Amino acid sequence: MAVGDPILAAFVYATGEGAVVSRFADAAVAAGLVVAGMIQHDERRPERRRCDMTLVDLASGRRIALSEDRGKDTRGCRMDHSALEEAAGLALAALDAERLPDLLVLSKFGKREIEGHGFRQVVEKAVELGVPLLVGVTADHVEGFRAFGGGFETITDDPATVEALIDDLARRRGV
Repeated sequence: MAVGDPILAAFVYATGEGAVVSRFADAAVAAGLVVAGMIQHDERRPERRRCDMTLVDLASGRRIALSEDRGKDTRGCRMDHSALEEAAGLALAALDAERLPDLLVLSKFGKREIEGHGFRQVVEKAVELGVPLLVGVTADHVEGFRAFGGGFETITDDPATVEALIDDLARRRGV
């Protein structure tokens, strides 16, 4: 994100977004940036068809279970929408803090956000406040994100790209 470029960047992924976006956040913290947001961790359960999703608040370390337990053979969406809204409220609170974060990281922008829920308000407020933002977006939701977010930079999991992005942001933030 060079000066004059969009402050909104998307990491487009197929799987494993939580781990990749978490590495971005860790690199930013190591560079001295104040980072806030939510990272999704998928926890495999051998007796279940689908993993359990947990969101971790980067500011507090608080964990929020995002999956509803509806039995081992459940198909379809198991997202606990109230837990997602709770997580969005925590992320929003980081933007109301006395000191704004240097970077806001959200590992997921999906169907709920496209519909106007979840982290959508968080993204809107970060852009309004000028807080640089990195969002994980599935390939299936890129068009919905583009319709919502307009121009954004797409980044890859290439270590050199990540390092350049973080270095540029640290320079711009005076770190």
